[in-house]
Amino acid sequence: MDRLRIFKILITESNKYFASFGKNNTGNVFWALTLLYGRLFKTDRFAEPPNSSRCAYESGISSCISINSGWGGISYYVVMMYFLAAIESEFLGSLPYEVELLSREEYRSNFCYSIEECRAAHPQAMDIVNRFYKYLLSRKIVSTTSGIPQYDTDEDTAIFKMWAAHQAAIDVAKPMFSDVSFYSSETERDFTMDFLLATEFFEAALYRPYFESSAEFLVGFPHRLLTDQDRNVLMSNFSRREKALITVAKLTTKINKSTGGLLLTIWKKLMTSKFARATGRFFIKRLLLIPIE
Repeated sequence: MDRLRIFKILITESNKYFASFGKNNTGNVFWALTLLYGRLFKTDRFAEPPNSSRCAYESGISSCISINSGWGGISYYVVMMYFLAAIESEFLGSLPYEVELLSREEYRSNFCYSIEECRAAHPQAMDIVNRFYKYLLSRKIVSTTSGIPQYDTDEDTAIFKMWAAHQAAIDVAKPMFSDVSFYSSETERDFTMDFLLATEFFEAALYRPYFESSAEFLVGFPHRLLTDQDRNVLMSNFSRREKALITVAKLTTKINKSTGGLLLTIWKKLMTSKFARATGRFFIKRLLLIPIE
């Protein structure tokens, strides 16, 4: 089963809980993860490092996600923890059989392939992801619009739990795939770590993970792998939006590191009210639209 198919299952099974968040199921909170996966695939970030551009463009071949790719390893934990927790929590119904993913023995210690393995290795992360599904399962139908049931899903609560689950998976995977050997260059590795840290700021502001807002955000995701020539001066073939995202992510890491993590701590403390989070989301959008030459 490939990862995109897993996302399709999760979106299909959860659509009913997010019907009031957007027309034609565009308000599903899984869109952010699905569209990012597609962007990573299209920009060759799942290929064997150092970069081999052949693999990521051979459509329909799930094996083109290299076992040695840092982005591939991080993506694995995000997708599989959401999927296995959906099974464990019975969000996908009561299955009459156990689910275990196929593994390559030489890399088995790097990953978990079943509910039992993931729970034994990462119990806290699995608990956090389970809470997201248990919240959805606790929702009740309160009305019907054009024949479509409307659940009492609280927007901020659902998004908070969705991002918390995402971050739990990232926290598991990030230390495992931080070495430069998993990336095409040191600059690409640094961008990956910068982007993942910046994501924590977006999550704290409860950035809307819907289809349109996610697609708008990913316009700035770099269309190609970064090379070491991009370390000090970004090449001219990056768009303004791409330069803005790369620069903001890099600057965020630099400031957060220089303050001993205080920047993120203060930001999270500020994001405690609806008004503050709305202001934070507006600030993030404006920041990523700043034209950088």
